[in-house]
Amino acid sequence: MRNPETFSGPIIATESLPMNISARSRFLKLAMALALASSATGCTLNKTMSSLESEPEIVTSSVTKPVKAEGIDSTDAEMIKNVVAEAEASEPTPSTLAWSNPDTGNSGTIMAIDKFVGSHGQKCKKFQTTVDSFMGISLYKGETCELKSGFWVLSWFLRD
Repeated sequence: MRNPETFSGPIIATESLPMNISARSRFLKLAMALALASSATGCTLNKTMSSLESEPEIVTSSVTKPVKAEGIDSTDAEMIKNVVAEAEASEPTPSTLAWSNPDTGNSGTIMAIDKFVGSHGQKCKKFQTTVDSFMGISLYKGETCELKSGFWVLSWFLRD
């Protein structure tokens, strides 16, 4: 028998081959389990829930949510909202403003824009507009408010 302290070559066990396969199998299973566990850690949060609750970036408010315009295409409502919002740039506001949507072929005239301050101190505008579509001419009333600088939403938009 050789002295293990002086032997520097590989040890080959010929008589205990079935035991080495079993140990190797256990080692592979353990390695697979560790690999699976380490890959699953990418699906966890890096912060605790208590630290998320105390961060100042999380802001809640009761600001008016955008509404879905009924009776007209949503791109028409977006076009109308943009024209009303941009009317502020020209002082004084013209008595009538034209709008048209090349995507739908609809158009109309915006009139009676009344500026006011909303319940949260934001700029708001009530307006009245016509919608000239293949279904005929309809009259709508609406309100749009500025949530943050340059970002306006429709508070309500209804057929009159």
